[in-house]
Amino acid sequence: MYCRMLVVDLSMERSWVEEIEEEAIKKYIGGKGLGIYLLDKMLPKGTPPLEKENVLLFLTGPLTGTSFPTSGRFVVATKSPLTNMYVDSHAGGHFAPAMRRAGFEVLVIKGRASKPSYIWIDDDRIEIREAQHLWGMQVDETVEAVRNETSHEAHVATIGPAGENLLPIATITFDKDSDPWRAGVAGRAGTGSVMGSKNLKAVALRGSKSIPIKDETNLRKLTSEIARLAMESPAIHRRRTVGTSALVEPMSRTGILPSYNFRQGYFHPIYGLTSANLRYHTKRDVACFNCPIVCGKILDGGGKDTKVEYESIALLGSNDGIGSMPELAKAISVCNQMGMDTISAGGIVAFAMECKDRGILHEAPSFGDAEGQRKLLEDIAFRRGLGAILADGVKEASKRIGKGTEEFAIEVKGLELPGYDPRATWGMALAYATSDRGGCHQRAWTVLAELDGILPRFGTEGIALKVKTTQDERAAAFSLVVCDFLPYDQNVIYPCLEHAAGLEMSEKEYLEAGERIWNHIRMFNIREANISRKDDYLPKRMYHDPIPMPPRGEDKVSLPKELFDKMLDEYYMLRGWNEDGIPEEGTLRRLGLSW
Repeated sequence: MYCRMLVVDLSMERSWVEEIEEEAIKKYIGGKGLGIYLLDKMLPKGTPPLEKENVLLFLTGPLTGTSFPTSGRFVVATKSPLTNMYVDSHAGGHFAPAMRRAGFEVLVIKGRASKPSYIWIDDDRIEIREAQHLWGMQVDETVEAVRNETSHEAHVATIGPAGENLLPIATITFDKDSDPWRAGVAGRAGTGSVMGSKNLKAVALRGSKSIPIKDETNLRKLTSEIARLAMESPAIHRRRTVGTSALVEPMSRTGILPSYNFRQGYFHPIYGLTSANLRYHTKRDVACFNCPIVCGKILDGGGKDTKVEYESIALLGSNDGIGSMPELAKAISVCNQMGMDTISAGGIVAFAMECKDRGILHEAPSFGDAEGQRKLLEDIAFRRGLGAILADGVKEASKRIGKGTEEFAIEVKGLELPGYDPRATWGMALAYATSDRGGCHQRAWTVLAELDGILPRFGTEGIALKVKTTQDERAAAFSLVVCDFLPYDQNVIYPCLEHAAGLEMSEKEYLEAGERIWNHIRMFNIREANISRKDDYLPKRMYHDPIPMPPRGEDKVSLPKELFDKMLDEYYMLRGWNEDGIPEEGTLRRLGLSW
């Protein structure tokens, strides 16, 4: 069974291998689940996220690197410097299969190096090397420099200047967009600043071993059928052609696309940001390891190959008033090279632009100012000028600025919102408010169910149940680890787990594992950040300001707070939590958890 863990202690300048107990694998599966299990065991209570005692975890799942489609994804987990809560940030690419080929399912990074360093893993050879000469480099040049010093076959995880400067929106990037394959980014809630706080510039690895598979023949039979069915899906055909940008037009048309700091749900003119325009500017398509979807679209970001995704289009594009795909790609490139989350960065810049509109921050760029946007993004990465006020996220910036700016600081629990306005999709309103890492769309995505009429649009019936069950199922899926985009019958997972890792699970055990993971994270967040009902709410704008809807903004929709509270009450009841959002003892006992 897969369970080998490499521990690197930067303070002690040594490494060792441990085995994860089989019982933990059965209860937490891998990836996201093992992340909360291990972090809760290893982290002293109340540890500040940027202290050396915090732990940085790279976690694969039992399907990683196998023939299961989309098995290149993995998880970075730690205590977030942006939210003070647990964060599992997911990345694709080719780093994770290489980690398993090196012989490790989990990498644990502890302590803090006495000087800038990087880790080189070459199968069983582990080195901690000096990296002073790499400090200050942008992402792409760091990847190249580390490969020149190690191996051109190496896959490299690195931070940019934002991580070095301890921005709580700093990312960890895996390889680079100019590689012939899809690069990955652990983008949300500041994993890159935790890496920077450890004086760790990069982790490079190369693996030459085979990944142990219990029954390769039967696994391939199942996975080839999964791949065949995926390739017959019209939704996959669309993603292969235009990637996640396929969402731009329908989100704008239905009033869901955040624009001008979430002041309206559509963008005019939309044509410069459409999927057809992205396709026109696309240089090439790239895929993660063993992925039939090939959703990565590479554009020219001002001389740098730059992958463009829907969330970046929404937050750095329409939300900042930028309507040009080439200009947008340049802004994404700045974020990528600095090592910053494009979602949070776009939200921060939009907040500053609205402050400019209101006469609060005169030095901020105006909506639609692409050059000013890029300059501000760089200033944020280096904590320069106005960038120093904004660098710690919109929640902290609104506290520093005051003057009523908290009314339009668009975040939940400190994490800036992604590309779906919750006034126009009430399922996402509840999903954002109850997400285990703050304002996040990946824990339960209800948008399509609402637009297709499966859930009522602008209604509450069935929303709480849908959000709760999706969160549990996704917690399990993100522990396997597999991609959100892959269509598959859940029942095929159980034989795949048995053939891949000898892990026998029933449907009940699988979904209960997801529920266990979700509740364990809630307990951690209560312990570390005092999370309760008071925090399971949306930005004030979402309750107070009706959102103009397309085509001309004459019609407006609201999210009444009393209806939101009704959904939240039902959600707590379904979860087995009390009215303050605290798990009941009976719920924890049923899941094998305790305080």
